[in-house]
Amino acid sequence: MGPCWNTCGVTGWYATATIAVCLVIALWALVHLVTGRPMSRALHASQLVLVLLFIVLAIGGFVQMLASDREFARLEFTGYLVFSPLVPLGSWWWTRNDATRIGSAIVLVVGLVMAILVVRIQQVWAGNV
Repeated sequence: MGPCWNTCGVTGWYATATIAVCLVIALWALVHLVTGRPMSRALHASQLVLVLLFIVLAIGGFVQMLASDREFARLEFTGYLVFSPLVPLGSWWWTRNDATRIGSAIVLVVGLVMAILVVRIQQVWAGNV
């Protein structure tokens, strides 16, 4: 549990990459929405990619939290880590049979919300409640 989790958890390159992937998915959904195309299978599957990214982020966050003895809002931090993968999973479930532009709009919103959620998780970790 050495220095890798300092960069692979909620504060390092992995969190930054997760934000970037969320924003790329949101942009991809925006293109679908603006061009009037229904949601593609690949865009739909991107929600499962977000689920996996947030599961790994949660594992890294828990490892960081267990290795730390500093004071911060641990309950709030735990809540964010546990429930964050459920948002893109819910989006995937909601849009699984969607053949309209509404599915793309949902994916767009989820991509933006999840990027912001990573920043919020980092704020809680830093003690900025």
